[in-house]
Amino acid sequence: MKLYNKYFIFSIVMVMMIFAMTGCQNNNELGELKENDLLKTVDGICDDYYMQKEFVGMSVAVIKDGKVSYLNYGNVKEDGEETTENTIYEIASISKTFAGTLLAQETIKGKVALDDPVQNYIKYPISNEYNGKTMTLENLATHTSGFPRMPNNWRTGPNPYKNYDREKLDKYLKKFVLERKPGAYYEYSNLSFGLLGCILEDVENKTYEELLQENITNQLDMKSTKIFLDEELQAKKAFPYATKDIEGYEWDFDALQACAGMKSTTRDLSRYIAANMNQLECSDELKQSFDIAQDIHYKGNMTIGLAWRFVNVGNKTILEHDGLAAGYTSYAAFNKDEGVGVVVLCNSTDGVIPLGQTIMDKLLKSK
Repeated sequence: MKLYNKYFIFSIVMVMMIFAMTGCQNNNELGELKENDLLKTVDGICDDYYMQKEFVGMSVAVIKDGKVSYLNYGNVKEDGEETTENTIYEIASISKTFAGTLLAQETIKGKVALDDPVQNYIKYPISNEYNGKTMTLENLATHTSGFPRMPNNWRTGPNPYKNYDREKLDKYLKKFVLERKPGAYYEYSNLSFGLLGCILEDVENKTYEELLQENITNQLDMKSTKIFLDEELQAKKAFPYATKDIEGYEWDFDALQACAGMKSTTRDLSRYIAANMNQLECSDELKQSFDIAQDIHYKGNMTIGLAWRFVNVGNKTILEHDGLAAGYTSYAAFNKDEGVGVVVLCNSTDGVIPLGQTIMDKLLKSK
């Protein structure tokens, strides 16, 4: 009798452990969004847009209530393999939303505060005040710092970010003169986010790639989301095009990685968007970071969180960001309350914002 009870209890414990493990796994996976009339409509919209723009390749992820559907069009290269949810694209300025999330995490850890002066994290004096207003880390993450879009010692070209290193950034900052009150006006600035990434590196004494992996991408199982691709991942990357008949360029990054240096897939970014909507399991710290980044941090000529823009689509508000590189465009958006989101990645420089917003409108109207 005692032996029976022993094995009975052991069996119950094992079943409970398996159930717990399975539950954990399910919470960390997105279900499949089954084909329905809504998906057929979205697929038709995407196909029409793809054909109209004459893209070479495009990948779309539709996220709804913890489930995802991947829609793929065209090829990774003319006469190449078909695109899939694992095709890698440069996501350009969507990278900024990751920088905003990392900044939020540093505030939770107590390493920095949003209202810390930028000067606190620069080893030499910079122009950090205007009319009594100090430039802060929050200003960097909301495009309200007073910095221009790009530093004046940055040079355009096929691969313009590759050779812009810390030495060039330091040289620029030492000569920079702030000419506007920080926090007063939104002016899009790649420089601000590039500098923010450098500051985060210095605070943690780690590379920016390490910060992304340790705090976001590893936790969300985003194995193909990197700044620097190894040979295996590079083989999965879509070829860049300016237009269908004109080749584009791949970009490499040094000091300004945080502004636009990331590469990813619709598979990985669908997990990122789902986690932003609390539809995917992650640490409490990361959840709090997403919440902080999604709060309104500036409202004026633009309403913005930490990188995320607040935009009205129909009668609902979405959070969105897009990206443009020399051979790629990207778009990501979501509405947490309605539990819907979208990712659009393309290996062409023609914009996909209209497509992304149209899809979001359809998803929101379906709720």
